[in-house]
Amino acid sequence: MVFRARVVSAVSLAVVGVAVGVVGVVSPASAFDYSPLNAIGSIDSIAVAYSYGSSGPMLHVVGWAGDLNRGGSNGDSAEPVGVELYEAGPGGAHTTIGWGEYARFDFPRPDVQRVYPAVGPNQGFDVYADSLSAGAHNICLRLYSFYTDPESASPLSCRTVNIPKQELFHAKLSGTGTVGSPLTLSVPGGSGGVDSYSWASAAMPGAIPADAHGTPTPIAGQTKSVFTPGPALIGRHIVGTVTTRLPSVVIEETPNPTLVNSPFTKTPERIASDDRYSTSVAASQKAFPDAAAGAPVAYIASGAAFPDALSAGAAAAKLHGTLLLTPPTVLDKRVAAELVRLHPARIVVVGGPAALSENVVAGLKALPITAAVTRISGADRFAVSRAVVADAFGTSIPDVYLVTGNAFPDALAAAAAGASAGRPVLLTNGWVGAPDSATAAALRSWKTTHVTIVGGTAGVSAGIERGVARAGIAVSRVAGSDRFATAAALARTLPSTRTAYLANGLRFPDALTTAVLENSRQAPLLLTMGGCTPAATETAMVETGVTQLVLIGGQAAQQDNVAEYAC
Repeated sequence: MVFRARVVSAVSLAVVGVAVGVVGVVSPASAFDYSPLNAIGSIDSIAVAYSYGSSGPMLHVVGWAGDLNRGGSNGDSAEPVGVELYEAGPGGAHTTIGWGEYARFDFPRPDVQRVYPAVGPNQGFDVYADSLSAGAHNICLRLYSFYTDPESASPLSCRTVNIPKQELFHAKLSGTGTVGSPLTLSVPGGSGGVDSYSWASAAMPGAIPADAHGTPTPIAGQTKSVFTPGPALIGRHIVGTVTTRLPSVVIEETPNPTLVNSPFTKTPERIASDDRYSTSVAASQKAFPDAAAGAPVAYIASGAAFPDALSAGAAAAKLHGTLLLTPPTVLDKRVAAELVRLHPARIVVVGGPAALSENVVAGLKALPITAAVTRISGADRFAVSRAVVADAFGTSIPDVYLVTGNAFPDALAAAAAGASAGRPVLLTNGWVGAPDSATAAALRSWKTTHVTIVGGTAGVSAGIERGVARAGIAVSRVAGSDRFATAAALARTLPSTRTAYLANGLRFPDALTTAVLENSRQAPLLLTMGGCTPAATETAMVETGVTQLVLIGGQAAQQDNVAEYAC
């Protein structure tokens, strides 16, 4: 595959004001009410482009085109429009050399829209066309639209290009591709012209997510010969292009791209099993390998819903116990076996009968161990959370993580952080405009002096933050642009451990069990998308010095090499 950067023409925007416009022949509206074509457009620049892997040069043509009678959004199937590039020969000869459709005809051209508001915002095209023989060639442009009658206008603009007999020089891209290490574009021996530089990134074949239409993505603002890739580009190819302006021709050289390598090449550890229930067992076994010592307490929560387990994870860690998930109506046999192995003195069922049925409680009481089985419940998830916190942390709780109980993403990382820091996770209705009376009363009774809100104002409102502060409690907020960035921001507040737990942030079950692992190895929980790792997560791992990854969940949840692809 030939990787090419999408380059916006450096030709002065003044060309727009003097562009040649040829109006198509106006026909009566058809039975389909097609509009007549009123086409305008211009070729801004043509470069002779040499790319690695290609057998010869191509023509890189940049310009714009539009229909004054029907402006629209190019680049999608809803607007069947495009541009044709062709060589005009004697006697009206017409030899097509390339087409611009979809991804090649959807570039924003605010300069065009300022002069011609009717044509729409993205009338720029960027086309790589088949090269011709050496010498001078007259390349022309036409616009076509299947919403018009007639369909096309020709020609709109023509421009001459001089193709050299041979490649004049060879550009080189040097550097290791390691995050934080510079890459350099150069022309050994010099080009003899005026050089400029552009950079782009391209997904590896099969990467998730793929680039739109397979085209490289320009890296904005990078116009120097040296570029240093950051964590957000892990697993992507870096494409560098040298553009040289000579008196008779513009040459583009794109040498072999360089892959940005992940620093996380060590085979990750994985804690997983067949499903969410057995994965919670695997985490428990990892945290409590000594069956003889067992665990003092075990929390049992529903694996079908997230709220009850969120507070239970930090509570279990506080009491040096385990957290296990089971279906709502029956005690999972593998969970039962783990409880027998750990023989806790106390088993805490989290949530009311709607969360975990009396049948589950009966199964726990029937286990061949001596354990006090108690249920912590409440009128709703928020009441359950308050009760769990009070039961595990007592009456004096100076620091609290406050998260929304309306959705799980922000609370996943908070549960692991609470377990690591020895702080409870309290759920609240984050969508209201002020702290509810029960939450406010709980914070007062616990003599709380500091609250860390986890997540943005869409999760826990600014009104709640103000209300907590007015109660004389110091408030800080840890948040990012999304769940992945929030988890990354929270990780930066914790001591560096060189280890990070990675869980799929698009689902909750596996991440819920991470809190129990803090009993054996404290580390932040960071979130992936299963097939790739968001840039915020990659950046946090690099910045906090992570060297060892622990994947939570099986291959269906996330791949072994999930950290080697940024997304």
